Amino acid sequence: MNTTAWRASLRIARREAWRNRGRSALIIALIGFPVLVLAVADIAYRTWQLSPQEKLTRTIGQADAIVRWNGGTGIKQDPRSLYDLTFSAPGNGTTNAEPPAPPTATLVADLPPGTRAIQWKQSTGGVDSARGRALVQLNGLDYADPMTRGLVKPVAGHAPRTTSEITLTRTLAGNLGLHLGDTVRTVRPNGTFRLVGVVADPSKRDATAAYVLPAALPAGNSGDLSVENRWLVDSPGALTWSDVRALNKVGYVAVSRQVYLHAPPKSQVSYTAQGPRGISPKSAATGILVGGMALLEIVLLAGPAFAVTARRQRRDLALLAAVGGRREDLRNVVLAKGVVLGLAGGLLSAVAAVGLAAIGIAAVSPHVDPMPGHFDVRPLELLALTGVSLIAALAAAVFPALGAARTDVVAALAGRRGILRTRKRVPLVGVLVAGAGVLVALGGLGASANGLVILIGVALTEVGLIVCLPALLGLVSRAGRWLPLSPRIALRDAGRNRSSAAPAIAAVMAAVIGCVAALIGVASAHDQDRRSYQPILPVNQGYVGPLVGHDITADRVIAALRSTLPGSRAVPLTVPGGGCTDGNTCDQTTINPAGGTNYTGRIPAVLVDDGSSVETLMQARVPAAVDALRAGRAVVTDPSTVDNGTVSLDISDGTENSDRTARVPAVVVHSRSAFVQVVLPPSQLTRLHVKSHVEAVYVDTAHRPTTEERQAADAALGHLDPYLDLDVETGFHSSRLMTMLIMVVAAAVIAIGATMIATALSNVDSRPDLTTLAAVGAAPRTRRVLSMSRAGVIATLGTVLGAAAGFVPSVAWLHAQSFRIPLVGSDGSFAPVRLVVPWLPLTAVVVAVPIAAMLVAGLFSRSRLPSERAAD
Repeated sequence: MNTTAWRASLRIARREAWRNRGRSALIIALIGFPVLVLAVADIAYRTWQLSPQEKLTRTIGQADAIVRWNGGTGIKQDPRSLYDLTFSAPGNGTTNAEPPAPPTATLVADLPPGTRAIQWKQSTGGVDSARGRALVQLNGLDYADPMTRGLVKPVAGHAPRTTSEITLTRTLAGNLGLHLGDTVRTVRPNGTFRLVGVVADPSKRDATAAYVLPAALPAGNSGDLSVENRWLVDSPGALTWSDVRALNKVGYVAVSRQVYLHAPPKSQVSYTAQGPRGISPKSAATGILVGGMALLEIVLLAGPAFAVTARRQRRDLALLAAVGGRREDLRNVVLAKGVVLGLAGGLLSAVAAVGLAAIGIAAVSPHVDPMPGHFDVRPLELLALTGVSLIAALAAAVFPALGAARTDVVAALAGRRGILRTRKRVPLVGVLVAGAGVLVALGGLGASANGLVILIGVALTEVGLIVCLPALLGLVSRAGRWLPLSPRIALRDAGRNRSSAAPAIAAVMAAVIGCVAALIGVASAHDQDRRSYQPILPVNQGYVGPLVGHDITADRVIAALRSTLPGSRAVPLTVPGGGCTDGNTCDQTTINPAGGTNYTGRIPAVLVDDGSSVETLMQARVPAAVDALRAGRAVVTDPSTVDNGTVSLDISDGTENSDRTARVPAVVVHSRSAFVQVVLPPSQLTRLHVKSHVEAVYVDTAHRPTTEERQAADAALGHLDPYLDLDVETGFHSSRLMTMLIMVVAAAVIAIGATMIATALSNVDSRPDLTTLAAVGAAPRTRRVLSMSRAGVIATLGTVLGAAAGFVPSVAWLHAQSFRIPLVGSDGSFAPVRLVVPWLPLTAVVVAVPIAAMLVAGLFSRSRLPSERAAD
């Protein structure tokens, strides 16, 4: 087609778009909205994807480099990481053998003359307040130094000036209820400070950290306390890769600003971190395929609008053909409208995305943890998205354009609609393509199956069904003869106007396929998670321990718990064995039910009790258990382990060939708690010549402890011993159910939206039919019922086909997972995945979505029939 003809086609398209502004705005919205979403997401991603300079500022401030003492010799490091490294000699740099960190002066001596360095120590400890204890990162850093600008953002007060002053991040101070001037107590290391400042972390909004001067923290590791020594370095010149390698030779790891921004040649780097960098080809292919399916959904949503536009231009196109226009001219007039509307939708969306992204980032950033960087708009990427909009519009206009090229000039000028037939080979091709998709998704599965293969199969299945839809519409429309007037007209219109009905049904079907597949996958994964979950305690119950190795008694722990957990009952967990009397002497005697135990919870398999704690452990009143223990008999909860009134126990002293078996008189007591297996009275331990010791404390809470109660309990335990805390079993939790609800809502919105678009366009296209109905005396409500019937036809066909096809990817994925996930066993491995159909959400999609679409159509449709003449 020559340039002059193209300009004429574009002028016609622009004129038609402006004359039918409502329909044009709808097409622009359909095509432009996804582009708008992608453009906003692109700007947000780029804004949160920090530039190298921003990353360095948040990591090393204004320094030229950051240096970490690692110890050892022969270090080989990744040029851009403080922690990705290896050693040329085995055993160097390990934590246990790490030599003490040298003073700052030693580091400066190893750097170019004129270099200045400030120390930065890091440790993990706790901060106490009246509300409880919080685990925090303790930083020994003088952030008043200009070299640290960008690492910390002062909010209130000032930086620590003495070793008795501390500053906290805003989140930490708020959580603990601390204000300037309050006294702050830290544990690991222990210390008391005065709060003089509040700061914010530029990287994480919810960071919980504390800052003191470096001298306030120990110089190195002490017991369980681990202190990492760092330095920020300011050098007269750039710190080169040669300087970094020289530091590696004497035990330092360094990240230089110069090296980070200008990577050294690969020939000079002897070690780089393992793992993929960038996007793998498989991920890229998957992303392209998913993007293509999303683009297909957009095309299907916009297709009906172009189809209706092409039909309303039939007379104009016929006149164009009558005066000498070729088929190519008729086709390109419709394609030109795709060009006009696609460019309009892309450009308007790109411009609107900049403003919406600015507003959205400002509104969202205060509520998310990672802090954004500078507002980053990439014009070339927005231009590429505009190209996507153009491609989507052209793709949506292709089939209406091909239909326009085959316009019957005589029938169009006479006002006849003609007869639409689908070639017999078209549905056959669709069936073959859909069948091939099912075979790809299901037939090629095995241990090496992957999601990309399944996705390709799903895409082929979906395309095949779309190809079959026109023929299916023609077949279904024949059922209208047995229906009332409005449904009969709706089915007839769907069969007659397949170019607009088929894309709308396909859009609904595509949305439902993804929704049903995801619903089944999420439900199956939720079922597997639930069956795999193994609680370590009864739900809402607590555990403190082990007490072995802590210079603290169970009575003091119990008193601390009772004072902070109202209504709770805490009892000691006494187990066989003498425990450890000092650091080197331990009684390793153990007693287990004969044959071993598969139990992996916190409560030991065999407990020792005189009857005072057994009811708390079993969470019920069990007088029989109390009486049995006081009478010197064991209490057993599993009847299968008792034979002739005795239970068999395996006893081991922890040495080779020391195992022995003993039988103890026992009573079977049924318990609600499956965590208590065998309880022995102290008299039986005496008979077996076995000692006992208190291993931990069990807490039977009156209710699930709140966050404040747990903080208070941890603080009370921390005052007794810094390493004790309360562990509470909260039971199985999953966010997958909310995911299912979100998917149902998303699918419903897309399906109802596609149905409404197709219904509205069909109502516009069938105005002559409405006029005829008015002329023959049809009731006013007929128009509303007809609109509801059209919506029902489209939504019902789309949801039923989508629900059936949605089982293909679900079954394929679950079958592939069965090759990767082991069977459940006594070692607590995952339960086998199995197909779980969430019938309630699935029914909501298949039944409720068509009903909702019909109700919405009826709500927004007018009842009054038009009174114009039936034909012009």
